[in-house]
Amino acid sequence: MALELIPYKRLEDQDFSVTGEKAGKLCSTSYIDVQLIIPVSEETLTLPLQTCTKVQELKSALSAKLGFLETDRFQFVVKQGCTFKRLQESDQVRKKMTVHGLKTFKPPLHKYPHPYGIIGAGYNGIKTALYFLRDNQTDFTIFDRYDKVGGHAWLESANKTTRLQTEFATYHVWFGQEWSSEGSTLCGGPPVDWEPWPARDRVVEHFELCAREYGIYAHCQLGVNVESADLIGREKKDDRYYQLTCQPVLPHRKDVQGGEKLEHHKVATEEGYAGAFLPDKSRKKFVFSCSCFCIWPGNLINPRQIQYAGEDLFDGFIEYGVEMRCDYTNVTGKRVIIHGHGAFTMENIRTCCEYGAMHIDLVCRKRNLTCPRVVSWFINQASPPITGAHCLNLLNVAYKLCDYDVWDMHSVHGNAARTTASLAQRTRFGIGDIYFLAAAYGIMEVLVDNIKRCSGRTVHLESGRRLEDVDVILKCVGMLPDATVDRVVKAKYMRGFWINGDPRRYTCADPDGIYAANFAATTIGPGAYNWVALMKHVWDCPNEWIQLDETGHLATLPEHFAGDPDPDSPAYFINARHSVGTMFTYSMVSPAYREKTGHMDKYKHWVAHYVFPVDKLLAAARAEWDAYEVSFREMGMVPKDAPLIPYPYTKEFIEEQYEVHRLEIEQKEIERGALQTRS
Repeated sequence: MALELIPYKRLEDQDFSVTGEKAGKLCSTSYIDVQLIIPVSEETLTLPLQTCTKVQELKSALSAKLGFLETDRFQFVVKQGCTFKRLQESDQVRKKMTVHGLKTFKPPLHKYPHPYGIIGAGYNGIKTALYFLRDNQTDFTIFDRYDKVGGHAWLESANKTTRLQTEFATYHVWFGQEWSSEGSTLCGGPPVDWEPWPARDRVVEHFELCAREYGIYAHCQLGVNVESADLIGREKKDDRYYQLTCQPVLPHRKDVQGGEKLEHHKVATEEGYAGAFLPDKSRKKFVFSCSCFCIWPGNLINPRQIQYAGEDLFDGFIEYGVEMRCDYTNVTGKRVIIHGHGAFTMENIRTCCEYGAMHIDLVCRKRNLTCPRVVSWFINQASPPITGAHCLNLLNVAYKLCDYDVWDMHSVHGNAARTTASLAQRTRFGIGDIYFLAAAYGIMEVLVDNIKRCSGRTVHLESGRRLEDVDVILKCVGMLPDATVDRVVKAKYMRGFWINGDPRRYTCADPDGIYAANFAATTIGPGAYNWVALMKHVWDCPNEWIQLDETGHLATLPEHFAGDPDPDSPAYFINARHSVGTMFTYSMVSPAYREKTGHMDKYKHWVAHYVFPVDKLLAAARAEWDAYEVSFREMGMVPKDAPLIPYPYTKEFIEEQYEVHRLEIEQKEIERGALQTRS
């Protein structure tokens, strides 16, 4: 409830020595419980209000709670003797009032003349469908160029060997208290019986399970590419709508690791190939009209194309470490170079180790932060978020195995005492323990350098160093966004998550990088829940956007234009800093949105512990660690008599970190209280 909008009257601001007419203006500042009742539904709402609160003030606060519903649409009525009285705006509130003109104390769902369009049937597209179905809204259609749900990242970018890096407990697409709580039945509710870090095929299976059990397939147009989204009417006019031009296509993807490249992989350009599917001539092109639409293009779309000088002279195996291109039997017993240090690098280190690579040189221009499994879990369960300094101290436990101090990382900005820190890097965390175990044994070595050229089984670095007897080069130099998205949706710029500042056109492409002084998640689950909640809230409560925009409250929403930070960066492709600024701004100015998502910290803490409690976490992480210890010796990657390396995290350590987190929260509350007292 937006009670902060009701002016607080202080007792000490009144002069009780006055007499006459002035004395009649004195008011009681004591608090009473005010009960509001909707006669139609008998729904009640009890609020602690000062006795002197005016009806006009309460109506303004209630309007904000309801998405800035017009205040003339509801009235307060009280019983007075044997009659009823409608209160005037200048009247003081009463202890019990009926509210006429409302059906519920929840924000109403705005009715549009046309249905909703959802472009993309990946994680966020399915989450959007879950929101609509939760609210009993069935007038939506999902379009995707693939022949199944799951999205580009899992259906095409991923390898067959790809595993989910973060925990499934806070990743699963039906994450959220509406769909994944005790007593939930569809999809089994909280995924207690799923693997903690499932493989690619299982992740795709879980998308299909959700789409099937929630009836989402009935709303899907698969094998359909949206070629353009055109505005019909004038911007900001209530009667505007959008026409999506839809071309049926023939999806073309792999399901086997290695082997022949797909045709559109062979002809990849700097602009990529996301729209390379051939038209399906057996189906007609059509137009879909909608009042609002969202597009979920993702950000793992096109591998950055790179050709080394002398690549044809290398006389070894060179391939991209994505899209099922690489036959990893080529790395067994070989010296491998992995070029790059992003999330796909982590996966390729793991896969190369599993296939018995003898040595891995990780060549990168910058060393980026890598997150152990326990630290990822600790961040995802934390309520409220942990500080940057706490996060770095957790990371350093594993980084001791690499003989490296994360406080020295280029992306870390902290004070000399190491009590505060913020992180800013252009790639997100790679997550996994194998990075640290391989480094500890010397199987993997990080070289901060860049590849200049190749010659026969030799890689020449820009520093002048030569790496000889190299058998394999795996390119993991990043993924580029889909350059066609801006053209499809006519995006000139992004205002927050809204295309061209239009509240009915929305996109959020899983913002790239890390920009934070506090850490709440390494997984998409909580973020996607809030992104979709915000999108739908603005669609459901259009008056709120108009009110906030006209009064200047949305002036601080960040904007992003094409060409920033790189010349080929599209407008839709925002970074983590832009996303954080958007969520912060809207949460600050919208009491109704805050109320809809305020439970998230407590919920993610609950589901992380319910599905994957600390004992289960440590057992799974240690089992994986110990299995690598065995396989390293069996495949001759380390001597059989090499001392075992104990898993770096213990239950006792984790319990100590709970206390560290609790004390940090307590200190913040003390500081906040002191600040409020001074103000």
